[in-house]
Amino acid sequence: MLELLLLQVEGSTGDPTAMGVFRFFAALFLILFLYGGAWTFTWWISKDE
Repeated sequence: MLELLLLQVEGSTGDPTAMGVFRFFAALFLILFLYGGAWTFTWWISKDE
C-alpha cells in the first residue's frame, strides 16, 4: 500500500486520476468518521445519568 502512495507522488502530473480522487474522499471520510467517533465518545462518557 505504501508503495502505491509513493508511486503516485513520483509520476504525478497534476491531473487527478480516478484512483487519486477515490483515495482523497476515502481519507476524508475516514478522518471525519474518526473525529466524529471521538467526539461522540467524549459526549457519551461525560454526560450525567
